[in-house]
Amino acid sequence: MNPEDLDALAEYSSPLVRGSEAVITITRPDLESNSYLSQLFALSGESSRRLTHNWRDYAPEIRSSWSGYLSAAKKEAGQLFVGSTLETAHRITDNHLGVSEFALDDEGARGLYVARVAEPGRYGQDEDIPASEEAPRRITSAAYLSNGLGYTNDRPARAFIVDLVEPGLGKSGIAGGAEVPLSTLLKTPESDVHDPQFSPSGNRVSVVAALAPDHGEPDLRSTVWLLGGDHPEALQLPRMSVHLHRWVDDETVLLVGNELVRDELDFVAQMPGLFVHDTTAGTTRRLSDPETVAITSIRPQIVGHGIDGSVLDDASVIAVVDADGASRIVSIDLTAENVGFDELTFLTDETTVVNGFDLDGDTVVFTAQTPSNGAVLAQAGITTSRDAHANADASRPAAATLREHPAPANSVLPQVLRVDGEGGPITGWLAKPTGEGPFPVILNIHGGPFAQYTHGWFDETQVLTSAGYAVVYANPRGSGGRTREWGTAVQGNMAAPAMADVLAVLERALAGDPQLDSSRLGVQGGSYGGYLTAMITAADHRFQAAIVERGYLDPDSFVGTSDIGRFFTEEYTTRDRQAIDRQSPLAHASQVRTPSLVMHSELDFRCPLEQAQQYYAALQRAGVDTELLIFPGENHELSRAGQPRHRRQRFEAMLDWWDQHLGGNVDADLDDPTTSANS
Repeated sequence: MNPEDLDALAEYSSPLVRGSEAVITITRPDLESNSYLSQLFALSGESSRRLTHNWRDYAPEIRSSWSGYLSAAKKEAGQLFVGSTLETAHRITDNHLGVSEFALDDEGARGLYVARVAEPGRYGQDEDIPASEEAPRRITSAAYLSNGLGYTNDRPARAFIVDLVEPGLGKSGIAGGAEVPLSTLLKTPESDVHDPQFSPSGNRVSVVAALAPDHGEPDLRSTVWLLGGDHPEALQLPRMSVHLHRWVDDETVLLVGNELVRDELDFVAQMPGLFVHDTTAGTTRRLSDPETVAITSIRPQIVGHGIDGSVLDDASVIAVVDADGASRIVSIDLTAENVGFDELTFLTDETTVVNGFDLDGDTVVFTAQTPSNGAVLAQAGITTSRDAHANADASRPAAATLREHPAPANSVLPQVLRVDGEGGPITGWLAKPTGEGPFPVILNIHGGPFAQYTHGWFDETQVLTSAGYAVVYANPRGSGGRTREWGTAVQGNMAAPAMADVLAVLERALAGDPQLDSSRLGVQGGSYGGYLTAMITAADHRFQAAIVERGYLDPDSFVGTSDIGRFFTEEYTTRDRQAIDRQSPLAHASQVRTPSLVMHSELDFRCPLEQAQQYYAALQRAGVDTELLIFPGENHELSRAGQPRHRRQRFEAMLDWWDQHLGGNVDADLDDPTTSANS
């Protein structure tokens, strides 16, 4: 893959079953318009139909009587479109800052949605008041910024109800007209709300929000709030941070979230769990084991409803778990308690990375990435845990691929590496260019730290291998996808354990493959990966060059400048002065000898720009060959969701830096199909 091949990529997401069709969102970066195109498509057999035609159509929801999705014109905020079908949906909101999420009450013919409400005179509401002339912001909270958004307190996220039934009068719903149905602002808690939901009967209307208002002390607790009355009512849950919820019935709600065991800031390597809360009894039960099972933020679904919609005694929850390089669909009994990873019933394999699913009778339809393809629609049979125990010797049938977007022709298939490390076995990968070596080698390090590289097709790896560079990457201690003990291994010691692990994987790759050139080594990483890159080059001088991207580089200034800085730094590096200095890349910058490209985004509020500026200045002071590359208008998500032209320019800058200092293998055969991911 070359940088200009970004246009050829696509992402499949948000699958829904509609009769004999699967409806998915297909999203593509478009270099010409420097934006993203996304529309809804219906796929059945070999046929494909485009259902929507706006610039960005996404997040579909299909009910028996009503269907909806979010839609946006080019470079504008999304609005809610609803109709009897996706094809007949029309715009029913005109919120100034757009709609972010919604849910539909099919029987009650209502929509519940979340939109930000700006203070008067801000964010372009008054054409006579440009941003530079807005009133000053008075801030008393601990959190007031959000990466990719900016200030939040003066545009809180609120919940609205809108009726879907139209009386047939006026101009509402007429193409070309400006009128939309009247929305009602609900009474919500003071904090931002998200994840709007109706119970199956429509009698419960709920959102997720912070448990208490932010008056200056960081607090990660959140809960489900019931709306629609004179005042919002909070469910009394254990001390936890709720990510998602789904009503099982009007008295029972399924939750995905983190249990904050020690106190309200106990977030490091917490394994997101699956919980069931009984609103009548006020009890909460955890279905998944807190030490070994991490539920992803993909809304779970229930298998086992009676004809009347009631939940049967043998009902199961279908959810997705992170699993050491994969995201796998699993089945868990609704009556379970603390089910461990080894007890899970898996519906997908060890290498597929699922990003969404829907149920269709006894099958699950899902979108995913695989090692050879970045966009796949597939289906698998549903096996409940009871079925699995009854047929212990039966093997799980392989998933059937229904549709896939072709990967670039010169894609390579990485080799999985299993390496014994100081803290246990490490999962890593080696991706090599086609043709004959020896190839220069780049050690790539992921962010987080509680995140993971996956087996899925990865554009960054493919760009580097196409340019003649071998790539080594791994999930060291501190990563997600394993156990909580693996994730907390870097708490209070952010560099040493992970550094030892990524270097162990690199050394195994070099020792085991004569096509790798150990005299031409580079190291790069973003966010926490930028942090670890900087710590490695301060301690290990074998690398000919480095790229430090959007790095966490000064724990001290991170506190108070990052949108998560205060509690993140104090929980990971502690408050001890000597411990912080020992873990600070800025404090070790004088020891660096490796030529280093420092890349950062101008509007990064997660790892603010000053992190890069300070580190760049410290490298200059140390006499290191260094450059600072700043992307205007971008935030912490540049590599994943930045402007397509900037994503291409980022790749070009990386390749230019590596060509200067390592020199790719110009003899690599980019057209050799023998190692193509499509072969």
